[in-house]
Amino acid sequence: MSRYLEEAAALLRKSAEANEREWATYPPSLMKGRERIAREFASLAAIDKGLLPAEITDVILRAIADRHAA
Repeated sequence: MSRYLEEAAALLRKSAEANEREWATYPPSLMKGRERIAREFASLAAIDKGLLPAEITDVILRAIADRHAA
């Protein structure tokens, strides 16, 4: 597993543990921040493997579909 995926997995584990342990009092902004950071690490991992991240792929596919529809 790449370093980026390892970092993403670690952040997701922290977020999940915090959510289960202190769901009522845990600052949601911190947990959302960790999840956002994990997504960014996953995007970097995709790039590291020579792939387009899912978000970029979606944008490209929509642009192609829009161009063909016009």
